[in-house]
Amino acid sequence: MHLLALAASVLGIEVDELLDRFKKNAMAFAAVALFSLIGLSFLLVALNAWFTAMWGPIVAPLVIAAAAIVISLAIYAAIVATDSIARRRSAQRRNAAEKTALVTTAAMTALPLVMKSDLIRKVGIPVGGALAAAYFLYRQGGSRGEKRGNGHDPD
Repeated sequence: MHLLALAASVLGIEVDELLDRFKKNAMAFAAVALFSLIGLSFLLVALNAWFTAMWGPIVAPLVIAAAAIVISLAIYAAIVATDSIARRRSAQRRNAAEKTALVTTAAMTALPLVMKSDLIRKVGIPVGGALAAAYFLYRQGGSRGEKRGNGHDPD
């Protein structure tokens, strides 16, 4: 809570004022929720009466129950799908970070061995620097860089 209060103060939000507002409106939100539940209950009772007139007293509650179960299964499937997508994206980010760490570790391990060679020191370093500079210049002058000159938003 202390960290949230600190972050809120940095953003210019008064936590006490915000909590007071939530406390004042809590009764109103509770009343809205209560009357929404009452309205939903009577809507279901009316739907049951209508279905009972159409299909009979046994089939009507079964249809309402089946519809509720189908809706709940659809919501559950959506939750599972979004959760699996989030887990897959997290795993991809983690794998990318691990690959980057592995390549960096390998490069740092191999650097002293490579630097012992006179050929690498005299030719490889300047060529590598020129290639790195060309790569970074190419990245800056690519599709994003061309859009900057014609007045369009780069993003």
